[in-house]
Amino acid sequence: MSALSLKLRGALERSLDLAPLNPAAVAGKSVDAISRMRLTYGHKRVALGDLFAISGKSTGALQLRSISSHCHRIGCGLDAGTIDVSGTAGDELGRAMSGGRIAVRGSAGDGVGAGMTGGHIALTGSAGECLGGLVPGATRGMNEGTIQVGGSVGARAGERMRRGLILIAGDTGAQTGARMIAGTIVVLGICGPQVGLGMRRGSLLLAEAPAAMTATFNDCGEYELGIMSILKDYIGSFHRNLARELVQFTRVRRWCGDMAYGGKGELFIAVEA
Repeated sequence: MSALSLKLRGALERSLDLAPLNPAAVAGKSVDAISRMRLTYGHKRVALGDLFAISGKSTGALQLRSISSHCHRIGCGLDAGTIDVSGTAGDELGRAMSGGRIAVRGSAGDGVGAGMTGGHIALTGSAGECLGGLVPGATRGMNEGTIQVGGSVGARAGERMRRGLILIAGDTGAQTGARMIAGTIVVLGICGPQVGLGMRRGSLLLAEAPAAMTATFNDCGEYELGIMSILKDYIGSFHRNLARELVQFTRVRRWCGDMAYGGKGELFIAVEA
């Protein structure tokens, strides 16, 4: 598949909103027509070609090169196609996306996958706060789709998550899975305080026990987690190394909570063999 490639010409001094730039918006257009597309840069509207060197031809794939943290809302509302990013993306990467795939060779800011309803987001680096969380005014966060992060993430990952899968290879900040409604979060590093605070349902799989367990969770003993074979097969379909890491969850200690909100959520903490 050929791809339309856009390389940032130089350092940005202000925020750049890249939400209008997606595979569907540029499909079938000439490089000249694409270069005339207007984007919001700070308080101004500028031509895409003034900021990016453009080459190639789009057939559903878009490449963004030398991206900086001033580049916000990449893949916002994406419903099909792929966006391949190199550099450090800004905030709201993949916000409200419903399909397609975003791959970042680097890190991203706050709100990655906020309000997403489908699709796949993969980062080799880290992410900021509210990964898979809510968009302003919403009552639910991520509702389907998959997010995988190779590094660590900030506070409130998976807040109000309704469905889907979040995989975090590194550490997390405070309140991972806060007010979670359903879905699955896997953390291979260390979680910050108040894990699962206010969660109603859903599953959190933690490779390391938190320094302090949330007070409103009950210890339910050790179990063999048979469903891990299904989860391993699914994750192995897109990331074999992460799937291998799940062997540590074969035997787990189960905690139920948040008891203040019905107690139907589950924390599974890996038990050393």
